[in-house]
Amino acid sequence: MSDITVKEVALEYLSEPTKFGRAKNSNAHASLEWMYQKRPSVILIEGRTKPSPYGPANRQKAHKVLSMDETSGILEGMAMRDVSNIHVTKIRKALRNQKGLSNDGINTYLVYLRRIINYAEADCDVDFVKRPKIEILPTKGRKYALTPEIFQGWIRFLDPLRADLVRFGVATGQRKANVNGLKWCWVSRDLTRIVIPAEETKNNTEFSMYLNKAATAVLEKRRIDRKQLIEKYPALKIDHVFFQTDSRHRGQPMAHGSINGTMWERSIRMYNNNVKYLAEKRGREVDREKLIPKGSLVFHTCRHTFGTWLKNAGHDAKDIADFGGWLSTKSCERYVQKDDKRMRKIGSSIDNLL
Repeated sequence: MSDITVKEVALEYLSEPTKFGRAKNSNAHASLEWMYQKRPSVILIEGRTKPSPYGPANRQKAHKVLSMDETSGILEGMAMRDVSNIHVTKIRKALRNQKGLSNDGINTYLVYLRRIINYAEADCDVDFVKRPKIEILPTKGRKYALTPEIFQGWIRFLDPLRADLVRFGVATGQRKANVNGLKWCWVSRDLTRIVIPAEETKNNTEFSMYLNKAATAVLEKRRIDRKQLIEKYPALKIDHVFFQTDSRHRGQPMAHGSINGTMWERSIRMYNNNVKYLAEKRGREVDREKLIPKGSLVFHTCRHTFGTWLKNAGHDAKDIADFGGWLSTKSCERYVQKDDKRMRKIGSSIDNLL
């Protein structure tokens, strides 16, 4: 299949369900389509208007004209095996310079490009002339760790399912896909150990972890919730640890992208508003260090928090990497954030010498 095109690989990849059995999301379709074909960008509306039932201020346009996105289609008609680092650079530059995207936006495209490259090798037997190396760009939101005080204050404003997901994520340091996709068959009977199969991990290696009391407590709660739901619906099959209970998605895990959705953002606003309210009530100025910065808190923050808390407790990078599933201490150290109070204490230790 050496002549298979980028479009053909992308369409095959998009046609396959995710590991949760769902169809690929709109971001996957839009990102890959932008790469392998020309796409319309802006809808220009011209001409007459027609009356709207909602009044004169809400008139609907009668004529629409499509404007093509000239930055799209960089990989149009190209054989998959010919994709190289040069094309990755072109894509990155077009997204930043022409479309004006931030690192977060660019990473969305790069992630899906990397996925179809891996898919092409594993499932389409593509032998690249020179395999492209795709590096994810650094983002501000990924380098943020919660303090214990902020964590305890914020989690109270989350709904029960997301609160369990976050608590388990901080207790184990596992990625969102591994927490949300955790199955009961990967958990030991005494709830003290999990074994995640190689095909479910980012590094494609089996990962085993002994659980602490905080993680075990979450699993005990989830097991009770599962038992109660099955008693109510005997025909229901629940494979995942973190399942939904509403009638439409009963027994199913939450959609990967909806975890950090509206309810997540709402909980952050409620927490910040509560911090401001308490400060005002006590007649004090708001302590900005207790607020959660806008756009900084994503589920991956749990992994940063996990690494930072263990480092502040005195554990070295190798122990943290082994326990949390990092392949190297170098990659682990990127997740450990400096403790400001500890840094100030270290800096003040020289005061007596001057």
